[in-house]
Amino acid sequence: MTIGNGSLRAATVIDRAARWVGAALVAGFAALVVYVVISRYLFSSTPRWAEELPRLALVWLAFVGAISGFVRGTHFRAGLLDLIVLPPLVRRGLSVLAWLASAIFLAVFIWTGWQLTQITWSHKTTALSLPVGLFYLSVPICCGLALVGLILKGGRT
Repeated sequence: MTIGNGSLRAATVIDRAARWVGAALVAGFAALVVYVVISRYLFSSTPRWAEELPRLALVWLAFVGAISGFVRGTHFRAGLLDLIVLPPLVRRGLSVLAWLASAIFLAVFIWTGWQLTQITWSHKTTALSLPVGLFYLSVPICCGLALVGLILKGGRT
């Protein structure tokens, strides 16, 4: 029982960390966009990174947010399943099926995301000359953390 409680605590730590990082990314993204708008319309000067940096932050933000969704088990839920499917055994079966589909989905994304990262790492972005792979690196990292959290949670919601 303590192993189960420990794994639930570890999944909670992953979820909370993802939420804090996500909050920081939202704040940073908002600050970048506000700065770009002010620069463009008040000073008539658009920073050369005006599209690349916010896009990079937004990509990472989306995948970091997905970590919490998978750990909490809310990706396959809309709250209707409990209303539509009344027998608890059927609900449990559908929950296990959703957990399995999530795990397979994340494993495929980890693999393909890592391949895309490797392929695009040597390519550079136009304005900042950052590796294009930085965009794709969010996929294997965040999906890996989501999979670990999903496994630690073990289908419990």
